[in-house]
Amino acid sequence: MNQPEASAELSSIPVAAARPSRWLFSPLIDLVFIANIGWPLLLLVPMSSDFLGQSGITFWRLYFITTPHRWITMLILWTDPGRFQERRAAYLAIPLLLGVAVLGVRFSAGALTCLLVIDYIWNAWHFAAQHHGIYRIYDRMDDPAPSSRVTIEKWAMRGFLLYVTFRVATVGLVDPSWEVLLGQFDLGSLAIPALLLFANLWRSPGGSPGRLAYLLSILGLFIAMLWAVHVHRPALVLALATASAIAHAVEYLALVSWSVRQNQTKRPSSTGLLGWFAVRWAITLAGFIGILGVIGWHANQQMAEVWLTVNVIVAFVHYAYDGLIWRRPALKTSPG
Repeated sequence: MNQPEASAELSSIPVAAARPSRWLFSPLIDLVFIANIGWPLLLLVPMSSDFLGQSGITFWRLYFITTPHRWITMLILWTDPGRFQERRAAYLAIPLLLGVAVLGVRFSAGALTCLLVIDYIWNAWHFAAQHHGIYRIYDRMDDPAPSSRVTIEKWAMRGFLLYVTFRVATVGLVDPSWEVLLGQFDLGSLAIPALLLFANLWRSPGGSPGRLAYLLSILGLFIAMLWAVHVHRPALVLALATASAIAHAVEYLALVSWSVRQNQTKRPSSTGLLGWFAVRWAITLAGFIGILGVIGWHANQQMAEVWLTVNVIVAFVHYAYDGLIWRRPALKTSPG
């Protein structure tokens, strides 16, 4: 084969045949907004400096990060007719049933305190599922085939994250007689992240830098939380839990942006309001976060109980919807 023929043959190879990117966006965006490698910097932010009656970090996290990341699930689902029609009955029934349940508790008990345990347990699972789901998205870029390894990693990673989350809830509540036993469990649980990291490095040392960076960051954050609980540092536990909440919400907003971009690429002629939003996504996301944050702050000042009730319903709908929409066949994974 002469040189012109070789050049012509090489030029005919589809671009898709080239080695695919191992990042969802780019190394910088993935590291900052998905792996959230900057979470240690949050430990330098004072947790007690007041900002309009709340600590500064709590104000921005609550109104402009956590609240938008929960509400945006309904935005991307209800404005996408194609996705909504896939499970129309379920998507309509979930907010209706959860709304009736929460309002029933609110008016019968006079408060929502009894729902806190349900929210903590469900949110713990939601955190674990989302973190593993994002890890699995990166993993599929390198090894898309399901296997026993995938199942083992799934339950190992989720199990460790759940254990740490429930240990955080024991800060200041555990009887001293239990501390020795729980301390042994703490040390034993560290075998899980060690094995996960070893398996990743052994399987493909340079195969998926995005996956490895994400795993290192998330496991590092949860190991730090476990250590803070283990050595009885409640202030540090609070700071790390705040960092975890921010990382969780930020990576979710980034993941939603990635999903919208993927759908727009696959379905450029998609109808519905989401299709209009997709081509203007940066402005849409910024506007949504800003408007909802301002509305949330004002609503909390004027009608705190009503706003709290609405947000508990939205949080439960967010957990339930995420358990469905991220299991679509096109994605075959569940980040939440």
